[in-house]
Amino acid sequence: MIPSSNKELMKIADSKYAIVVAVAKRARMLSEKAKNDEDYRLSTMVTKALEDVVEGKIKIVVDKEDMSSKEG
Repeated sequence: MIPSSNKELMKIADSKYAIVVAVAKRARMLSEKAKNDEDYRLSTMVTKALEDVVEGKIKIVVDKEDMSSKEG
């Protein structure tokens, strides 16, 4: 189940960047676990990671303190 639009994704987090980072981190975790599997494909890991985020299995938490230090 991949969301059909950015509008749906923006319900998950306030920032597209936060969604991309969360999906990338999850895909890396999944790929590290599956890299010895003969059916391993990175695109499959990214799709699974996106599904996990959309289904709420992965929560996106934005560190407001970290964000303010990058603005200055």
